[in-house]
Amino acid sequence: MAKAGDFDFYCEEALTGKTKLDTLYESDTVLAFNHTKPSFETHIVIIPKKHIHDLTHLTPEDNQLTIEIINVAKNLASKLDLENKGARLVTNMGKYQDTPHLHFHLISGNNIK
Repeated sequence: MAKAGDFDFYCEEALTGKTKLDTLYESDTVLAFNHTKPSFETHIVIIPKKHIHDLTHLTPEDNQLTIEIINVAKNLASKLDLENKGARLVTNMGKYQDTPHLHFHLISGNNIK
């Protein structure tokens, strides 16, 4: 039996097309989309298409990928109401990571759950 955190939603569902996504950005290496089960008014997920377990597994070879992810987050955040609602860019690791694939949450507005 798989333990919590073994299922990689991004590799097994999002990147294969099994789950329909509201895509906001896509390149050969990065995908950004509205979260399929949002917790905030604005809840965007940004992932590398390459499987990387979490932030601690980035290598020097991933530097360009990391820069692209941050640029995508910056460009998407610039479209949000930062003055009034603010925003957060979050990544989880270890016991806080629901799926074992590096991903960033760009969240803004009120918690809706």
